[in-house]
Amino acid sequence: MSGPQEPAFVCRKNFHALNIQAVTDSNMRFLQINTCFPGATHDSFVLSNSGLSGVMEHLEGGGWLLGDSGYPLKEWLLTPFLSPANQHEVNYNDAHGKTRVVIEKSFGVLKSRFRCLHRTGGVLPFSPSRCSQIIQCCIRLHNLAVSEKVPLLEGGVVQNINDNAVFNANAPRRAQDVRIQVANLF
Repeated sequence: MSGPQEPAFVCRKNFHALNIQAVTDSNMRFLQINTCFPGATHDSFVLSNSGLSGVMEHLEGGGWLLGDSGYPLKEWLLTPFLSPANQHEVNYNDAHGKTRVVIEKSFGVLKSRFRCLHRTGGVLPFSPSRCSQIIQCCIRLHNLAVSEKVPLLEGGVVQNINDNAVFNANAPRRAQDVRIQVANLF
């Protein structure tokens, strides 16, 4: 890729990419995906420009999603405490990390199933919009494989993905209160 938009597609790991936002369930099935933003786009921007906020804010009965520190704390999006102040918050962070690892594993399994999505499998030599379509197709096929209990091939490698950079700590007070209430359950 070349041209004036190229730098927007170079991610923090210094290669061309798309920033993929996803929600998965505990079975590593993708429930929501957004594949349209360049790799240099911050997670918080992707979130604020996706329909996910509207869905979660109007979800009947409520609910929570877990996000890493690259996301803003919201009443429905729980993030880790940056500096845990007590044992409840430490326990919360521990449980948060152990639960959120499912999204990391989901992407790892997806990349193991479809090596074209993993850097070691080469690159997709297409336009960003075509790459977005390929990723969406791979995710749909992954979900079908999960539903049909198709096993990974032996030697499939699950890629560890690092957390994003720390997001600012200026979250709304109500969102901070919700996270504290959940932490106090631990």
